[in-house]
Formats: sequence, C-alpha cells, structure tokens
Amino acid sequence: MPSIGLIGYPLEHSFSPQYFAKKFESLQLNDWQYKLFPIASIHTLPDIIRENPDLIGLNVTIPHKQSVIQYCQQIDEEALQIGAVNGLIIQRNHKDNFHLKGINTDWMGFYLSLKNALSFTPHRALICGNGGASLAVQFALKKLNIPFQIVSRNGAFTYQDLSEELFQSFQLVINTTPVGTLNNSERILPLHYEAINADMFFFDLVYNPEITPTMELFMTHGASAKNGLEMLHLQADLFWQSLNSK
Repeated sequence: MPSIGLIGYPLEHSFSPQYFAKKFESLQLNDWQYKLFPIASIHTLPDIIRENPDLIGLNVTIPHKQSVIQYCQQIDEEALQIGAVNGLIIQRNHKDNFHLKGINTDWMGFYLSLKNALSFTPHRALICGNGGASLAVQFALKKLNIPFQIVSRNGAFTYQDLSEELFQSFQLVINTTPVGTLNNSERILPLHYEAINADMFFFDLVYNPEITPTMELFMTHGASAKNGLEMLHLQADLFWQSLNSK
C-alpha cells in the first residue's frame, strides 16, 4: 500500500491529509494513504523512513525545511539555490537502504498564488520571518523583480527596527511565520497596524484559520489580504507531479 506523508511540528493545523485524500479519491488510488509524522527533532527522520517501508515521499513543513537538507543525498537546483526543502522523494533499494531527493515547490506555489492575487506590481515587499518558507518567498520575489526587506525577531533587522514611516513604504507584506496559526500562542505580528492603508496587500502563508487575526487587522484598516491555502494546493500539486515523474 503506497503512502506519502508530512513531517513537521506541530501538525494539528495541517490540511494536507484532507487535500491528498481527495486527490487519491479523484484518481481512484483507493489503496494510497497520507500519514502525519509530528516530529520535534529532524534526527528521527531516518527511523520514520525505515519503519514505514511503504513511504515513497514526504512533505516537509515548519521547523524542518532547512535542517532536513543534511539527510538528502540529492537536491534539485532550485531547492539548492533557496537553501530549503519542502518535499522529499524516497527511492529504496531495500527497507534499510534509501536515497532522498530534496525538492522545493513552495516558491512556485507562492509565485503563482501571488500573481493570481495581485493586480499591480508592488515596488517593495516586507517579508516577516527568516525561516525555510521565507527563503522560498525570497526566491520567488527575486524572480518577480520585487525588492524586499526581511524582518524577524532575532535577525539582522528586527521588528523594533521597523519604524512606522518605513512600514508605510511597503505595498506588499508577507507572513512566512507560524504566527496566527490555529492553536498558536502568538496571534498577530508586531506591526504598525495604525499605518496600514488601502494600497497595501497582505499575504499570509498561514491557511488555518481561513482568516488569521493579522489578516483581519489589515482588512479592517482597508488593505487587501490573502491566506496560504491556494499556495498549499499549488505546491502540493507540484510535489505530486515530481513524485510521479521520479
């Protein structure tokens, strides 16, 4: 019985099992399964693959998109340039001998979803967060020729460095962090909400809940907003295509 799955932590919020269950049904792959592996440490990955010989691929989410690279024997060119992996294609010689190919479909999922949403080209973007998802977003924005600034809690440029005047200069604001995810203790990003205007667009990679608290604040102040559900679907389809062309 072939299966694919998801590694990350936590995973209670994930829509991936529902999405792939519908895909399996539509393709009449009645014996396929989608499994969740909520692992806090990436070092348990080899054991998961050995203990689940039916696994042929894994989606990778927060917080493992960068640390998983150490287990890949092969990485596609885009994932290598990005420095983050959100999909693993598993090839086996036998149960305990496997080859992992790392891919990144996040960047194209974001790229396509953003293009679907925008009716203008932003002259500058603010990326909230500097993890694996942020790296994919940065790659996509470079492809779109949109300059960006990264802000994070512990990076070179922090939320304390982000003045109200500077915040107003961004037409596009992107959340690549788990802030606002269902059951996450942090509900909103520490931004200058009083400075939001109708020319801003907020893209939240979080998709559960459908409208995050930060999205709601942007919309309340006249800006447009979009969640990450379409991006999830697009990157999942790209992963599925890669899995079936291995």
